[in-house]
Amino acid sequence: MIILDTHIWIWWVDEHTKLSRQNRECPQANQASGLGISIISCW
Repeated sequence: MIILDTHIWIWWVDEHTKLSRQNRECPQANQASGLGISIISCW
């Protein structure tokens, strides 16, 4: 499982241009094994 930092999670979901290609591909490649975020990030 990968735990995403708040800004990485938001940028990944929004496909923000500040997120590098490598950082966009990492969550996609690991979705099957699970992605996590801090509960406070959802608040």
